[in-house]
Amino acid sequence: MGTVTSSGQRTMTGTVTGERMNRENLRQRQLERLQMTLNRAYLQVDFYRTRLDVLGLVPEDVKTEDDFRNLPFTTSEDLAAHYPYGLFAVPLKDVVRLKIAVSRDGRPIVVGFTKRDVSLWQSLMVHLFQRLGIHDRDIVQVAFNYSLFPGAFTFNQAAEALGATVAPSATVSARLQLQIMRDFRSTVLAATPSFALHLLDTLDEETERGRERHDLSLKLMVLGPDPIPEALRERIRTRLGIPAFGLYGVSEMVEPGLAGECSALRGFHLAEDHFLAEVVHPVTGQPVGPGSEGELVITTLSAEAYPLIRYRTGDVVALDVSPCPCGLDTVRISPVLRRTDHRLSVRGVPVSPQRVERILRETDSGLQDFRLLVGTRFGLGDSLDVWISLGPSTEGSKSSRVERIRSRLRRELGLGVRVVDVPPERLPQEGLTYKTVFHQKKEF
Repeated sequence: MGTVTSSGQRTMTGTVTGERMNRENLRQRQLERLQMTLNRAYLQVDFYRTRLDVLGLVPEDVKTEDDFRNLPFTTSEDLAAHYPYGLFAVPLKDVVRLKIAVSRDGRPIVVGFTKRDVSLWQSLMVHLFQRLGIHDRDIVQVAFNYSLFPGAFTFNQAAEALGATVAPSATVSARLQLQIMRDFRSTVLAATPSFALHLLDTLDEETERGRERHDLSLKLMVLGPDPIPEALRERIRTRLGIPAFGLYGVSEMVEPGLAGECSALRGFHLAEDHFLAEVVHPVTGQPVGPGSEGELVITTLSAEAYPLIRYRTGDVVALDVSPCPCGLDTVRISPVLRRTDHRLSVRGVPVSPQRVERILRETDSGLQDFRLLVGTRFGLGDSLDVWISLGPSTEGSKSSRVERIRSRLRRELGLGVRVVDVPPERLPQEGLTYKTVFHQKKEF
């Protein structure tokens, strides 16, 4: 059962959203839920109890924003250090879902969810779908690679909860994706921005072969988890005449569902009744004002199995607290401007330069230096070349060493990589961002 909003859209029973609350009431709800989260973490998670004990604090001592900001940050390294379930706040028997993630240095992280957590995150996604006008008469084609983006399952569950028809098509080529869209008259496409670009390229190829128009029934695209470059959004608008909306999530929390765009496309509305957001200077950790760039820090307010307090996401964003033209008063997060750890995305696959360096040095002790050369189209990572400079070694010929490196990178990153051995003087020196160089490929 559900309830019907004034716009005629159905919401899930148990879904609680603070989007229509006034700011004072919403703030009060956040403080109440923050106290519950701090108590849960203190009583159930040794990591957080030890931290508060060192400070001589108990949860009840955190009464103001200043008190809260005196609490230490939680980092990706903390999560990896307490693998597999050192940060769980419930017994393993109460966990109904595990999500595998990777820390910024390549170590495993496992996030747990109770039945209530799963229901809550699904309801958040349902709400985001409803905001975009997705309803029970839609056919939602989900074209994510589920192994690379486990959050794609949430798309399926939310669409089914709405009563929409779901067409998972993760392993299907772009040409077959288009055939499915035509045959079943899919109205919503959920995919990565990179795959959306690939579909547009395939449509253009069809046009060159004589097809006069795209004859699709799509009314919108929902793209993630990477940001949508404006050049790609405009190409979708121009080529298909439809909007593309983005969603935001954090893989160590809920992905997607934490925030999402509206029709005004003025940023991602945060589910503030379930998440407390801060933006801090990436180096000093001090808060920055609305509109200023900084690292996004998130505290969960409703999570049962895996509460996180002041978690540094690594995403550099800005917060917008002004009213949105769509009428919602919730804080909005800008698209991710960059990463504090220099992580990048190639064809939707996250790549950490630090992790690549670790793999390279573990694989070949004779490595002298390296560069990542990322080819971009429409602002998206489209290809990855790894240039290496190998010194003398007893580990085999240079060709066999290069092949060994290429195979391991493909295996660990899940991405095809071209590896080239070059003299040190040929390694690019200009435009470096932690051993990474971006170059624009032809856009067609």
